[in-house]
Amino acid sequence: MALLYRFAQLHDRSGTRVFSFVVTRTVVRDPERDVTSKELVCGFQRWAVAFSRGEKVLGVYLVWRGASRNLRVYVDFTFTLLNREHFSMNESFSGKRVKFTYEAPAQGNRSYIAVADLYSRNFADTNGEFQLELSMANVRTVYMTEVRMPTSVFSAGQTKPSKLETDYFAFGGFDWNLVIYPHGKDADGCRGQDSRMSVYLMRLSGFDHRCRVRYSLALGEGERRIDSGQIEDISDAEGCGFGWHTRVRWSDIAHKGTLRVSLEMLEARTICEVAVQALGTSVLPAAPCYDRDKQAWAIRADLNSDTVRLHLVYKDIHNVPRNHLRYVSWSAYLLRGEGPNITAIGLPGEPFSRYYVQESVDEGIIMETNVDMNEVKENHCPYLTDKGQLRIRLEWNESHLLFQATYHKYDDVCRVHNQQMRREIVSLQAENYSLERQLFSYQKSLAYAQAQQQQQQQHSNQQHHSVVGHQGHLERSASSDTEYA
Repeated sequence: MALLYRFAQLHDRSGTRVFSFVVTRTVVRDPERDVTSKELVCGFQRWAVAFSRGEKVLGVYLVWRGASRNLRVYVDFTFTLLNREHFSMNESFSGKRVKFTYEAPAQGNRSYIAVADLYSRNFADTNGEFQLELSMANVRTVYMTEVRMPTSVFSAGQTKPSKLETDYFAFGGFDWNLVIYPHGKDADGCRGQDSRMSVYLMRLSGFDHRCRVRYSLALGEGERRIDSGQIEDISDAEGCGFGWHTRVRWSDIAHKGTLRVSLEMLEARTICEVAVQALGTSVLPAAPCYDRDKQAWAIRADLNSDTVRLHLVYKDIHNVPRNHLRYVSWSAYLLRGEGPNITAIGLPGEPFSRYYVQESVDEGIIMETNVDMNEVKENHCPYLTDKGQLRIRLEWNESHLLFQATYHKYDDVCRVHNQQMRREIVSLQAENYSLERQLFSYQKSLAYAQAQQQQQQQHSNQQHHSVVGHQGHLERSASSDTEYA
C-alpha cells in the first residue's frame, strides 16, 4: 500500500503542494494486485495515487476521484522516486496542464521504472519499501455545459419556465449546480419584472456549514458572450448565495434557445462564524465551533495584553488516530457589517497551521489581533456588537492525516537530500563567484587596453592635425603673396 506520511506547501504563485508517500513491498511482490493510496485533497479536488504492475515494470498514476460530467480539471504534476544515495539520481516524470475528465480520470506513466532498478539503483531499502513524492500545482477546475429552453414553451398556451438548472458537479468537498433565471428573479423566487437574467451557484450538500466560494462565469459565445469576472460569494446554510445579476436578457445571448455556460471554480472554503464574548469577567467563556471534518474546537478572547488575543483550542485532539499526525490549516478574520456588505479583516500572521498528535488535552494556539484593549473597554470598537461580542470567522483551508507521528527513518532520505543540495548550492555559488572575478578581471583588462588604444589614436590625430595645419599656413601665405604681388 501507499502511505501518505509527509506534506509540504510551497508559498508560490502556483500553489504547489508536495505529498510524500511510503510505498510498501506489496506493490512489487503482488503483480496481480493494483495498489491505490487513500484519498488526498489538492486544489479543492479529491485525488489518489495508483500503481500498476506489469511483467517487469512499475507504473504510477494520478487518479481524480471527483470526476463529474462536463467537468474538467487541469493540473501540473510531477512524480519523483527518491534515491537513497543522492538526489541527482532521483527518477522523475512530469506533465504540464494535464487534463482530467469524466472519461479519463487517471493520468500517469505505465512504464515508470523497471522493478529490478528499484533494488539495483538503490531506491528500495532492505524491506522492499521506497519513497515517492507527488508535486501538484496550478490546479484549475472548469465546468462547461449548454442550457436549453424547452421547446414546449413556444407552443400556444405554454408558460415560460422561471428557472433552468444544470447537472451537478463536485468541488471543495461539496456538490454544486447552476440555477439560471432567464427572466430574472424577485424576492419570492418568481419571475422578475425587468426580464434581466440572474445566475445562482447552488450548493447541494454540506448544509451544516457555510462556505465562502470564489468563481467566474461566462454566458454565451462569440460576440454574444458576457463575463462576470471574479465573484466572491457566501453560500449560506441552505446552499444559496447572492448570485450574479446580469444586465442582459436571455434573447440577447442565447442562440436558437440554447445558452453556452462556462464556469471556473476558484475556491470553496468551509467557514465557521462565532461570537466571542469580549466584555465581562476576567475569565471569559469560550465559544464552540466545528471544522469541516466535524471536529470540535473552542475559541475565547484573551484580555491580558495591550491588544485582544484569541485562544483557539482543538477539543477533539484525543480523536487523532494513534501513530498519525493531523495537519490543519486555517485563516481567522474579524467581521464588521452585515449581509453582502460584510467586511472581513484578517488577523496578523494568518493563515495559521499546526500538526496535532493524539493527546488528552490541547494547550491551544494564541492568535493576535490589532484591536486595542482601551477601545474594547470604552465600547468604541467597530468590531464590537451590542452584546459586547467580537464576531470571528474561521476558514478551514486544509486538513491532512499523515502516517508516522514521530521522526522516522523515512525522514533521513529527505534530510540527506537537503544537505546534498545545500552543498551543491554552496559549490555552485563559489564557482559563480570565481567566474565573476574572472569576468571582472577580463573587463578591467579590456577597459585598460581600450583606454591605451584611445590615447594612441588621440596622439596620432594631434600630430596629424599639427602637420596639416602647418602645411595649410604655408599654402595660405603663398597664395596671399601671389594675390597682393
